[in-house]
Amino acid sequence: MTRHHSLDEAAAALTVALHDASGETSALPSSLASRIVADGRAQLRDAHASGATSTAPLVVVRPTRTLRVMAVAGWLAAAAALALWVRAPRVETVADVAAVTAPVTLESLRAALLADSTSIRRAWQESTDPSARGARGEIVWNDAQQRGVMRFVGLTPNDPRLAQYQLWIIDADRDARYPVDGGVFDVGSDGEVLVAVTARIPVGRPTLFAVTLERPGGVVVSTRERLVLAAVVDG
Repeated sequence: MTRHHSLDEAAAALTVALHDASGETSALPSSLASRIVADGRAQLRDAHASGATSTAPLVVVRPTRTLRVMAVAGWLAAAAALALWVRAPRVETVADVAAVTAPVTLESLRAALLADSTSIRRAWQESTDPSARGARGEIVWNDAQQRGVMRFVGLTPNDPRLAQYQLWIIDADRDARYPVDGGVFDVGSDGEVLVAVTARIPVGRPTLFAVTLERPGGVVVSTRERLVLAAVVDG
């Protein structure tokens, strides 16, 4: 039996199965039932017009109303599953799987921000605070993405039980007395350290990034007594 014949016979069988002995349609929405029946009849007319025949007789068994409803429900579920499968993205190689599931690392995020011409890249300026002696690095920030990565080299490691570093962002669209909290972080003795910027609220026009040393957990408003590093955006 050819594939064309199988489709014709399936349509014909579905047409008959949707009707009981009295010619009434089973318990489906009238518009859907009429469409399915019309499609089945069209398949029969096309098969008859083309002279297509089947090598095996088609036997149609009229099921009870309950079985008909279950059968049609199963057919609709299969059609829905097929539609979802067609729409799903194809993952064909191991590399594709890795690209979908691989987490975004700070290294890759920093590289992506650096590759974006709209990103801001500024070097840290050392202060007189003891924690900043010999420290260097930079911050990369993107206004549109509201994401950034800080890089530190030689910044004094902190004991999180005693104090933590905290980033502040001076926003030209806000009162300079209340900079945006950019997140609390720790620095270990691993040499180069990358830290993600976690701004608590959207930043409009950053003019200065500053790192202070605060009590564990950070503060809501900094006294800026221990200003460790700063990066000026303008000037």
